[in-house]
Amino acid sequence: MTIHADVITALSSVLDNSWAVELPSNPIWPAIVFDVDTTPEARWVLGGGYDQHVIAVVILAKARTEIAALRPQIEAALQAIPGYMSDEESGDADYEADPSVYAYFMNFRIRTPH
Repeated sequence: MTIHADVITALSSVLDNSWAVELPSNPIWPAIVFDVDTTPEARWVLGGGYDQHVIAVVILAKARTEIAALRPQIEAALQAIPGYMSDEESGDADYEADPSVYAYFMNFRIRTPH
């Protein structure tokens, strides 16, 4: 599997309404959107290498209580991915398309062999 497949599988186990990169044109709430930023580590190990992935997850919901309920589930789901390293940062975010929707971002780091 690829890191994208691992992440969508993990997040979909928390909420079926999970999307890579962007929401559909008429989103339903709550929703999860994620993006993966990969950096190769070619010289980390002799004869092999790793990729470090920063997984940016955004939770979008009409109520803060929905976000609060999803946060620990998302953490647990991503921690179960082999190569999980850390929860980098998190906090409130903006969703400019609809000011009545709350947003919360979470960044995770995962290392995989390539």
